[in-house]
Amino acid sequence: MLRIIAGKYKSLHIDAPNVSTTRPTTDKVREAIMSSLQNEINSCRVLDLFGGSGALGLEALSRGAASCVFCDSSKSAIKTIRNNLNKLKEEHAEVFLGDYRQVLKQLGKKNYQFDLVFIDPPYKMKEAYEIVRSLLKEYHLLSEHALLVEESDTPLNGTYGKSKDYHYGIVHVRITREVTL
Repeated sequence: MLRIIAGKYKSLHIDAPNVSTTRPTTDKVREAIMSSLQNEINSCRVLDLFGGSGALGLEALSRGAASCVFCDSSKSAIKTIRNNLNKLKEEHAEVFLGDYRQVLKQLGKKNYQFDLVFIDPPYKMKEAYEIVRSLLKEYHLLSEHALLVEESDTPLNGTYGKSKDYHYGIVHVRITREVTL
């Protein structure tokens, strides 16, 4: 079982999908990411792509994000995210079931823009990082001062803004500010 680390939902437990394809971000890594973003989360519009349990987006909401859109292709993950939102009585969220490419296209057609995007695909989906960055640009989904947070099991390649890389065991995290896709 996961827990919310800080903010208005601090210490509340959330569920993780009971499927082998979901790998929730550990408390330690979530805490490190959120500490790096602590002064930038308030009032952000967040996209938690590859949502899984929704832990990253829920943590952002707990710390003052204005809203969060969750996306996952797994029905089990979507059910878990919805259950977690209900448990927390969180109303500033939307949940989309579908392939990330189709959901990003749909969000673009609806003129969504995000200030903070979590990109945490299953580790086997190495191609997803570049595809997501390309689609975020193509569909104009990033606000002027957007932040990207990417999590991988290998170091991420390329530069597309002011990036800082972190390493926690097998987990590599890149936080990019002043995104230039």
